[in-house]
Amino acid sequence: MISIIQQKKLNNKKLISRIRRYSDKIMQILNISNKKVTIIFVDLDYISNLNSLYFHKNYPTNVISFPFEEDNELGEIYISIDVAAKEAEEWGVTLFFELMYLIIHGLLHLLGYDHTVSDNDDKIMTEKEIEIIEKAGLKKWKKLE
Repeated sequence: MISIIQQKKLNNKKLISRIRRYSDKIMQILNISNKKVTIIFVDLDYISNLNSLYFHKNYPTNVISFPFEEDNELGEIYISIDVAAKEAEEWGVTLFFELMYLIIHGLLHLLGYDHTVSDNDDKIMTEKEIEIIEKAGLKKWKKLE
């Protein structure tokens, strides 16, 4: 089950609805539909503070995941709307696609995947991300939202 909190508002009900629908689909693909995940959309300052406090990196990032030890709760995923929008523009994809990619990335971190350990772990995680994107039927080309 997905909960969405907007510390920074997206101000687009259709976009939030699509994110919720596809997030539920992705959780089914990953066989974690019975778990609770909270996605928190935040601004640049918020994600920068989290990155500094927990990872001692004094710059903003796109996504940070915090796994929980509780049975039903998988964890929280913090996504910077500002960084996601910038990356979407740089990659030439829709904001929706970029947000879904970051949700997938965050979910994989909650499940124990870690691309920072080694090149092989990075390759494994990237391949899993691509597999999920394809199974979910996400389109990455630039379109009007």
